[in-house]
Amino acid sequence: MKNSCLVLKILVILVFFFVVGAIPARECIAFSNSGSVVTKPALTENKPVLVGKKMVKIVATKQKAKSTKDITGLDEALKSGVPVIIKLGSDKCNPCRAMNPIIKELAVEQDGKAVFLALDVYQNREMAGKYGVRVIPTVIYFDKHGEPKGKTEGFMNKEQLLKEVDELSLNK
Repeated sequence: MKNSCLVLKILVILVFFFVVGAIPARECIAFSNSGSVVTKPALTENKPVLVGKKMVKIVATKQKAKSTKDITGLDEALKSGVPVIIKLGSDKCNPCRAMNPIIKELAVEQDGKAVFLALDVYQNREMAGKYGVRVIPTVIYFDKHGEPKGKTEGFMNKEQLLKEVDELSLNK
């Protein structure tokens, strides 16, 4: 009875750590002889490891691609490791407003593959000056390393945006 309570407590602690994220997914969990939980870097090979009295095979799992649809700022977007497409416009501009639902739709469709942002040019004047924005809407394309690779001016529909992204080969 005493051992089953200990095992149950350890399981509850492990579940808590995984839910909270205190133990990174790329670490393995082992128990020391004293019964305490020990984390060790996960093995990249499928070699058996002695855990207590049992041999256990640790298998690495692929982690899900990080979601990019909730990114809202340029700095965070450029550090995401995926291509970034930014539409600079204004709520006072009809073509800019017409592009907003397209950018939002692409942000959801391309989640994890690219970041699509719609930013107000008047709230981001420094960025507009840095990238030579003279007309709105202007779309600026960044590769996965955060380097600007192109710029288009004027309204673009979904197909035109995706064609431009494809032509610029932003994933390289």
